[in-house]
Amino acid sequence: MRIAVLSDIHANLPALECCLTKLDKLDFDHVISLGDQVGYGPYPNEVIDILRELRIPTVLGNHDAGAVGRISLRMFREPNHSLLAWTRDNLTDENRQYLLDAPLVMQEDSWIAAHASPVNPEQWTYLNSAPLCRDVLSKIDQTFCLVGHTHMPGVVPDRIGVFRVKPGHRFVINPGSIGQPRDSSRLASFGILDTEACTWDLHQVSWPRDEVLSGYERLDIDPQTGAQLLFV
Repeated sequence: MRIAVLSDIHANLPALECCLTKLDKLDFDHVISLGDQVGYGPYPNEVIDILRELRIPTVLGNHDAGAVGRISLRMFREPNHSLLAWTRDNLTDENRQYLLDAPLVMQEDSWIAAHASPVNPEQWTYLNSAPLCRDVLSKIDQTFCLVGHTHMPGVVPDRIGVFRVKPGHRFVINPGSIGQPRDSSRLASFGILDTEACTWDLHQVSWPRDEVLSGYERLDIDPQTGAQLLFV
């Protein structure tokens, strides 16, 4: 099965649209999202509308949990705290329910997916080092562990000296972020996992930053604050 893996869209509609345009040209069987559909960006309803229309299943991200009251907004710093409060107050009933229905973990025989970590997922642990990733791999049964949260694309194998996804090993895979990329490229990213061929292909695309920044105007958020929210 070829699974397209999206993550950390963060209410960035133009970046999502650019990634979906790229995805339309690729071969895949199924799409999943690793959470954080909202927060940081100015288009929460528009993003979730698309995910619902395309019937893309998602796990719950910490920003999603904050927007629907499953965790306190005190966990978030300004200016994102205020933006999440606005998001909470302005989500449609259908989109709020989409987030409320999202599980913390999704899994099949060969893969398991969570926003932060499938081990104690409500702790929102950042798997941002090889030792942390290998500790998680030691506690799950699946070959592939799919996570987001760090906004940094990467692959960590179950042992040192393995440099690509290949049969005979197990992996933590992070597709990076569509809506607020934090790697040096600043490109929106997603990936396609082939569970049978045991391959992972990362795809990165440019997105119109000025268009997203203009979306903050309707929220009375100034461009400098918008740039801070987008990490640009």
